[in-house]
Amino acid sequence: MNNLVTTGGAVRSFFTFRLGQRLHGIEVLHVREISPLLPMTVVPQAPAAVRGLVNLRSRIFLVLDLRPLLGLPTADCTDTGRLVILKPEIGQDLGILVEQGGDIAHVRTDQIEPLTGAGDSSGEGASSLVVGVCKLEAELMILVDPRRIAESVTTLFERASH
Repeated sequence: MNNLVTTGGAVRSFFTFRLGQRLHGIEVLHVREISPLLPMTVVPQAPAAVRGLVNLRSRIFLVLDLRPLLGLPTADCTDTGRLVILKPEIGQDLGILVEQGGDIAHVRTDQIEPLTGAGDSSGEGASSLVVGVCKLEAELMILVDPRRIAESVTTLFERASH
């Protein structure tokens, strides 16, 4: 995908996905599995970012739509969409919906530019979820922190209850 030349330096692996025309990535070590989209049960009166609940191998997962969390309008689910299930240490029974799943990108740490102020998770909206940008050969990849996605669940429901 990115024709990485590993001539020294640490390498990190990211699951890539598209939201609109932009390439995003989540570090693979935080991903439990990638699944095709499954039928979802809508959660009444839930925030827009909560797409619903899915039953995956007899476990119920809360599914978040990354688009509203990143300040984008919601999109319809299509055949190219994927459900990214996060590891339990990131978010217990939590999945995120992405429009189009991609490949695994292996990048050197010197290809990653952290965002100024990205260490502060107290921010709101997209800027608090995005932690950096990765320079690939053909395009930039926006790096999303899955821990901050999981933390946003609490904030979403607190706001909805007020």
